Amino acid sequence: AAMGNFAHNTGEGGVSPYHLKHEGDLIWQIGTGYFGCRAQDGGFDAERYKENALRPSVKMIELKISQGAKPGHGGILPGEKVTPEIEEIRGVPVGKTVASPPWHSAFSTPKGLLEFVAELRELSGGKPVGFKLCIGHRTEFLCICKAMLETGIIPDFITVDGSEGGTGAAPLELSNSVGMPMRDGLLFANSALRGVGLRD
Repeated sequence: AAMGNFAHNTGEGGVSPYHLKHEGDLIWQIGTGYFGCRAQDGGFDAERYKENALRPSVKMIELKISQGAKPGHGGILPGEKVTPEIEEIRGVPVGKTVASPPWHSAFSTPKGLLEFVAELRELSGGKPVGFKLCIGHRTEFLCICKAMLETGIIPDFITVDGSEGGTGAAPLELSNSVGMPMRDGLLFANSALRGVGLRD
């Protein structure tokens, strides 16, 4: 990324020494496991978040709501894979099985999502913060648009993923049958944001 002069998304596994080694620009993705900003109870830890968010290499923060490859479905990190290295990066105990739930514990509503985005932006010193999702029910995205109008809190960016993504971490029926294809999702998100006057 540093040699090519482009940004590298970390994925939801946390900011690792490998991401930082060559000082390339990073987009730090935060999923429901809050890896890299995880409290002992599995929730969000603001102080740990600040440690990583304020790193010079981290240019943007992306909150992952959902993705086409793993729609509405959490993940399990088996204890035998949690080495001391993983403990350091993700903030999870060595040898303990860790669940990434299907939802965020830091919020449960569209308004809560936007308030969390605003909190992440403030804690990072004003770095751009947005969220990633694969659109399922159109009304859910429209509810987020409505919450933007009501709160005045606007994310810096929205990443739209498509249902075409693949992973070994989701049942085949879910990964094949849930969520809009990316082209449809992008068109809908663009139209919805234009409709409420927020596309710009």
